[in-house]
Amino acid sequence: MKPLTTARLAQAIRLVCLCTPLAAAPALAQDAPASTGTPSTTDLDTIVVTAGKRNESVREIAGSVSAVTGQQLEDLGAQSLADYIQRTPGVVFNSYQPGVSHVVMRGIATSSGNVQGQTTTGYFLNEVPLTEPGWTIVVPDIDAFDINRVEVLRGPQGTLFGSASMGGAINTIANVADPGGFDAAAELTASQTRNADVGFGAKAMVNVPIAEDVLAVRAVAQYRDDPGYLDNVGLGRAGSNDSSTAGGRLSVTLTPSEATTLRWLSLWQDTDADDNSYRIAGLGEFERSTAIPEFTDTKVAVHSLRLDQDLGFATLTALLAQQDKQQDWQFDYTPIRGAYNADLDLDLDAPLYIASGGESTGRSLELRLASSGEQRLEWLVGGMVFQTDKDLYEAIGAEGAAGAFDRSSLFGPGSGAVIAPDGEIFNAFYTHLDGSELALFGEGAFHFNDAWTLTLGGRFFRTRVESSTTQVGFSTYPGDPVVTRARTDEDGFNPKASLTWTPSQDLMLYALVSEGFRFGEPNTSGLSAYPIPSGSRSDSLVNYELGARSSFADGRLLVDATLFYVDWRDIQLRLQTPDFYNYASNGGSAYSRGVELATTWRPFTGFDWQFAATWQQARLDEDLDILWAGTAPAGTQLPGSADWTVSNVLGYRFDARFSPTLTLAHQYVGSGISDLNSAVPGAVRNVQGNYNVVDLRYRMSFGNTDLTLFGSNLGDTRGITRSVSEVNGIGQGLVRPRTFGVTVHWRY
Repeated sequence: MKPLTTARLAQAIRLVCLCTPLAAAPALAQDAPASTGTPSTTDLDTIVVTAGKRNESVREIAGSVSAVTGQQLEDLGAQSLADYIQRTPGVVFNSYQPGVSHVVMRGIATSSGNVQGQTTTGYFLNEVPLTEPGWTIVVPDIDAFDINRVEVLRGPQGTLFGSASMGGAINTIANVADPGGFDAAAELTASQTRNADVGFGAKAMVNVPIAEDVLAVRAVAQYRDDPGYLDNVGLGRAGSNDSSTAGGRLSVTLTPSEATTLRWLSLWQDTDADDNSYRIAGLGEFERSTAIPEFTDTKVAVHSLRLDQDLGFATLTALLAQQDKQQDWQFDYTPIRGAYNADLDLDLDAPLYIASGGESTGRSLELRLASSGEQRLEWLVGGMVFQTDKDLYEAIGAEGAAGAFDRSSLFGPGSGAVIAPDGEIFNAFYTHLDGSELALFGEGAFHFNDAWTLTLGGRFFRTRVESSTTQVGFSTYPGDPVVTRARTDEDGFNPKASLTWTPSQDLMLYALVSEGFRFGEPNTSGLSAYPIPSGSRSDSLVNYELGARSSFADGRLLVDATLFYVDWRDIQLRLQTPDFYNYASNGGSAYSRGVELATTWRPFTGFDWQFAATWQQARLDEDLDILWAGTAPAGTQLPGSADWTVSNVLGYRFDARFSPTLTLAHQYVGSGISDLNSAVPGAVRNVQGNYNVVDLRYRMSFGNTDLTLFGSNLGDTRGITRSVSEVNGIGQGLVRPRTFGVTVHWRY
């Protein structure tokens, strides 16, 4: 008997493969504890970031960089990426499954969700890379409590930050231990979401100096329960999409001398979702229907050791880190059970499921030297190595599968088609992947005078990926498991150049050209009868932008504007052979062009208005063949993007007892599509976006304690954050329905 006996069975196996799943408050320098006070008008332009791997004012950087400070996160009541990341220009958050939802910057993506290759947005924790090559196991969504700031770098960051950051990078800066004094904070939140039970959150932080100004320890603990608001009618379960997030951080800082600082930082975060957070179109407003719960569990652990040594002429930074990630999820595959029964002569009657996920370990070491002080020539040179080990699995099974295969006329007793000890798994794919990135990078800024600065930089890189895939089960019966190995090697150079003109302290203009890259993806031919390429290589992506940073009315109005154009060629794609096997390749081209605007206005003390808007067109340049679906025509909008995004945050602090503060936040996300299949004529269109969300918060301070009443999504909009064609119907991720709550925040 040959595997894949009919076209319908081939379609079933193919489905198995496819279902895998602003600047208003001051921030301190890298790794410093956050400020808790309200800024004065003169502080609007004092935000310090490390976008250039050195401490710089955000308004002096030739590039599109935004910083969401710890105070802003607190003012917004931010818990996760969904609460703040779209408030920065050029960014769309495609929320779908907890722990694996993706950020898309400037429209640079071929899907709004997980794809076969490395992501186009890089994620970092205190500069530690968290994005491994290949299919992404976990997208880190770090809890926002006790965070110093989140730096959002738009446009390719390949020169200093390495692979994956083609569209941009997100660098979350967690507070670390401060030997300067004792500090503590605690926060309790209770909330009520429409069609859900009461939610609860508890968080705490303590910073303890062991030896004043020399040694300190900082510990953070957090737990958040987000009750489900979707009812799974197939399971008869209300509020099925419950999720919880638990974790913490531990930091130790040692400063044996003024010239030496040694920091240890560990983070742990687990997110468990009982059922998926997408409703199924055509059912009720808050309804989905599956035969089994579609849970998603993710775990992230990051450990890093950082040395900063002042050498006088330069600062030496050494950063050694390890990140461990794990994901497990289950998908209901029951609707195609009849195809298996017919094609394999089975009598399965239990729900059919796909179990998928994996785990990865990444280790990185970065060494760099950065010139000290203000000089005519400021420079930075460094090198890094990143290695990753990853194991992925994807299996299909059902309760009672062993008996069904034993009774099948095609297999019979003891056939070996059922491969798991529990007697349920009857087809599986296991992949082991080893990847490495080696790089030398540097950047130099030459100040011709007080007005003109030329910056040149580049990164020499070499990437390697080796994979071994094992396919076992009925699709290889009666032969042995099929093991295939593949490897890709690539090297290259990513340049960067910028020119800035600062005619006055209130205006800076810049021009920038930069490039990005990512890992290629090896292919394994498996059981395909058709030749396929050895793998894909890095895309070619060049970003051009003109920007202006200006200040008016004695610093009370800040205006940043950017005009950009991105040329994206040899796009990494997932294609398919005529006998339904997926493989990675390169092809097609696209562009993204647009304008980003961000303003902060403080007309008088006590009132702030932060405004951000982006208009962009991210489009295919030419027709593109999409797997089995057909051809996406030139001019198709790139998935996960929106032509328009707008954000407003207005805050007013009353001059009254208890310092009451009112914060009104609004965001608009324009319409888009979730995948390129939606652009194929006659195909189902998976659309998203085109919604407004309004939040309101009222805070009062009683000494060291703040009491905040809040309402989120006051209009109770059903904004679709991502839409996907599943075997159970069209799945639609939603903005969380109207939520009211109260938060008590205490600080020492």
